[in-house]
Amino acid sequence: MEQTGKIQSGELGWSEKGVRFTRQPIYRKFSFILLGVIIVSLLPHYAKIADPAESVSATFIIHAILYLGWYVLFTVQSNLSATGNTALHKKLGYSSLALFALLLFSGIEMLVGVMAGYDSSWDQAYLLYRSTFVWAILHTLLSFAVFYVLGMLYRRRLHTHKRFMLMASLSMISASVTRVAYLPVVPVDGMAVTLLSTYALLVTPMIMDRIIFNGVHPVLKWSVPVYVVTQIAFIAIIPATHWGQTLAFPL
Repeated sequence: MEQTGKIQSGELGWSEKGVRFTRQPIYRKFSFILLGVIIVSLLPHYAKIADPAESVSATFIIHAILYLGWYVLFTVQSNLSATGNTALHKKLGYSSLALFALLLFSGIEMLVGVMAGYDSSWDQAYLLYRSTFVWAILHTLLSFAVFYVLGMLYRRRLHTHKRFMLMASLSMISASVTRVAYLPVVPVDGMAVTLLSTYALLVTPMIMDRIIFNGVHPVLKWSVPVYVVTQIAFIAIIPATHWGQTLAFPL
């Protein structure tokens, strides 16, 4: 069934202004790219767990496992969808509720931990840096939660569901890239590396839509700009204000 301007449950394709979005798989290979980015960018930090000289908290280990687990699940789900195994895809989809809740709880715990680490001896430059970190974590948590919830609410609408779930995954990419971008061996500004890498990955699905379907799906048309604008506000504008720093470290 095809209906212009409206997505319906169980349809084979959706057309809007001459653009037809079909059921063909589109994120199978891209999911492997995302998983590869996560594994490579977190390798230096996973190595700390096996290093007896490093003191790594249980909270960090659990969060790392959950974080990697999300991208493994996204890759599996993308491939199940591509091969037509919808029954298993649905079962794993509902199990993602538990992973989502645990990731959110773990992220909030990390956020609270960063906020609790405030030291009144910090100079203004370091206070700005730490405030940016707090607001960046908050933006990631809010974006991930919103996109995931929308993905679940629209799970019966194929084109909308898959793109919201992709956005949920992409919303956490910057947190991964940041861990490598600021390493001493990276010769380029860490903020620039983080933002350019994140935005390149965000734009890729839009380019894929344009190439495959000759048009960009509304979910990506709105979600990507909103994510970019709010991220810039959270990491560049709000932390630079007095109230932004006060909210980041209220105690």
